[in-house]
Amino acid sequence: MIYRFCADIDAAGGRAFVRIPFNVWEETGLKGNIPCRVSIGGFCFECKLIPKGNGSYLIPVAKKTLSALHAQEAYEIEMEPIQGLSRINHDSPYSREHPIRKIDSIDTIPIQAGLCGHCCVAMLAGVPLSDVVSLMGKGHASWSKILEALDYYGISYAPKAVYTKGSVCQLPKCCIVNHDNGFILWYKGSYCGVTDVDPKKTISYLEIIVA
Repeated sequence: MIYRFCADIDAAGGRAFVRIPFNVWEETGLKGNIPCRVSIGGFCFECKLIPKGNGSYLIPVAKKTLSALHAQEAYEIEMEPIQGLSRINHDSPYSREHPIRKIDSIDTIPIQAGLCGHCCVAMLAGVPLSDVVSLMGKGHASWSKILEALDYYGISYAPKAVYTKGSVCQLPKCCIVNHDNGFILWYKGSYCGVTDVDPKKTISYLEIIVA
């Protein structure tokens, strides 16, 4: 069901949001972080509503959307609860059969703090780091977000990660390594973009299927 109402965008403390003017619990029968499809002033996006207690919720408004709108101005808003947010690969032009490229070499880029997972994906896809950041969003990446990005680019990988439990092991030809709660790319016998890696701090790895 689509809920329609009029409200303004409140921007404060570097964040922007819309306060939903009704009790969401009572109207929708839903609780928790509710995924929704939202339209504000013709701009559509997906988000999870922010609960404030007792059925009161906020719609978070990203900076990109806010830049095209105006804070403190009333807008006609449409909000539709959905089963879950779309995966980032839902509109990918690539597939396992037609990946972005054949991985037969790696152009190394330095691993950046807070973007280690993004760097691994960028090296595998052969695209600028900025492209991957736009796709995955900023902030530390989880395994699930990395897998979504690999799926977007059509990059094949093993069905599941291997957990090493701190033991030194022989890595496959190419893999993403979860090392000391960060991510590193391993390719043909060496780590890419980093030095002084302690193998004993490896938590797990995911094999990437390469040529």
